[in-house]
Amino acid sequence: MAATPEVRFSALTGDRVIIAPGRASRPNLPEQAAREESPPHYDPQCPFCPGNEKATPPEVFRIPGGGGSGEAGWQVRVVTNKYPALVAEAAPLEKPGSFRYAEPAIGRHEVIIDHPRHDRDFGDFDAGEMLNALQACRERFGAAAADERVRHVVIFRNEGPMANASLPHPHSQLAALSFVPSHIRKMLERSLEHRGAGGHALLFDIVREEVESGDRLIDTTRRFATFVPYAPAHDYEIWVAPRFVPPRFDQVDDETLAEFGEALSRALLSLRVGLNGPDYNYVIQTAPLVGAEASMPWYVQIIPRLTLAAGFELGVGVQILVTRPEDAASRLRDAVP
Repeated sequence: MAATPEVRFSALTGDRVIIAPGRASRPNLPEQAAREESPPHYDPQCPFCPGNEKATPPEVFRIPGGGGSGEAGWQVRVVTNKYPALVAEAAPLEKPGSFRYAEPAIGRHEVIIDHPRHDRDFGDFDAGEMLNALQACRERFGAAAADERVRHVVIFRNEGPMANASLPHPHSQLAALSFVPSHIRKMLERSLEHRGAGGHALLFDIVREEVESGDRLIDTTRRFATFVPYAPAHDYEIWVAPRFVPPRFDQVDDETLAEFGEALSRALLSLRVGLNGPDYNYVIQTAPLVGAEASMPWYVQIIPRLTLAAGFELGVGVQILVTRPEDAASRLRDAVP
C-alpha cells in the first residue's frame, strides 16, 4: 500500500509541497533516458572552443594558461552574453497605462566558459578545474555586486537539453538584476525574522538539524553539508549548503571554495550514479545586496530534470513530488562511496 500523501512546509522558502509516492506508479510518467555519447573534444563551429574567441562578445575576465589553446591560452573565459536578458544601458520606456508598468531590464548577463574542452563534463572536473571555474564565478559575482544599480546576483548552470542548455560546451551564467525577485524577498524576510528571534541564520540552523538527523543527509565536509531538503520543490533536489562560511559568495577564500567544489562534485556524482546522469540545473542562491547577507547565507540548489510540470503545478503553484526526500537521500547516499 502506498504511503499516505502529505503536505510539507519549507522553513526557508515558506512554500508548501505535496509528497505523493503513490503517483510514481501512474502510467506514462516521464523519465529521462541516459545521455547520448559525449560530443567531440573540439568543435570548430562552437563559439566557446579555443581558437573561436572572436566569435563571442567581448571578454570581461580570463584565467590564462595551462590547458587552453586559444589566442593566448586560457583555462576559463567570461564574456558578455550574446543574447542577453539584461543590458547595461537602455532608454526609458513610456508608461503603458495606469495598471501596467514596464522598465528597461538593466543589469548584467555574462557567460562563464569554464573549460576549453568542448566535451568536458562539469561533474568530471578535477579539483583544479573546479576551483578555476568557481574562482571565476566569485570574481564576477564581486564585480556585479559592486555595480550600484545591481540589487541581486544569481549564478546558474543549465546542463543538458531538458535543462534548456543552448550549447553542450561547459559553461554557466551570471545574471545581475536591478530588482530583488519576489521569492528571494520572501526567503530574506523569513531569514531576518528567524535571526531576530534566535540570533542565528536560518539556513545554518536548517543545516545543523539535517546533519544531526541524518535522514536526508547525503554527504558532509567540515564546512558543507549535502542533503535533500525536507520540503524540496523537485524530486531528488539537492542542496549543498554551508555549515559555517562567510555569507557573501565573493568573500569566500580559496580553501573554502576548493572544499565547496569537492562537495559539489560529489553531489553531481551521486546524481550520475544514482539517477543515470539526468540533465540538471544548478543555482547559487544568494541574499539580495541589501546588507542582510549575514541572515541569509549562500547555498547551491541542484535540480535534476526528471519530470515535467503539469497543470496542477503550473496553475496552483504547489509542486507534487513522487519520491519521499528521505528515500531520495538514501538512494543518492548509497550511490557514492
